[in-house]
Amino acid sequence: MRGYVHAQNGDLASAETELRTAREMLTVQRATLYTAQVEVELADVLRRRGQCAEAVALLSGLLERGLSTSLGDRRGSVHAAGAHRMLGLIAEDEGADERAEEHYVRALAFLERSEAAGDLADLCRLLGDLLRRTGRMEAALDAYRTGLGHRAAPGATTLGPAAVPPRLAG
Repeated sequence: MRGYVHAQNGDLASAETELRTAREMLTVQRATLYTAQVEVELADVLRRRGQCAEAVALLSGLLERGLSTSLGDRRGSVHAAGAHRMLGLIAEDEGADERAEEHYVRALAFLERSEAAGDLADLCRLLGDLLRRTGRMEAALDAYRTGLGHRAAPGATTLGPAAVPPRLAG
């Protein structure tokens, strides 16, 4: 938690130290779910500190462990999506738009299996912005619509009929 708070406050050096310590402690305890969560947070800090190669290696290792099967479909899917989201951000930072899109679409597939509507909406915003920036307006609108559709799921609206299920972007 201290690492997360340091990261939110912009103290990335302290965040990295705390997250590395947490990762070591959780690995020893075989706390797979929390280790994965900390690894995604650590990768974000590493990316923000310019240590992208280490972040990619960390996230790739996390994905190779097959999170959605080892942690259960729903929880593992959220962390696998987080890893792909972060890999997409790194690819965008490097100007590799096609690779970024691939990671965002993979993350979207994982989030479709979870109930993390906020994460899905944010990912659809990232994907939509990337598609818009590369001149693919219709695909961008589909991505935005997908994110909004999940936020307006049945029971989430107060007036009118239930929301129409979103079409998947991609």
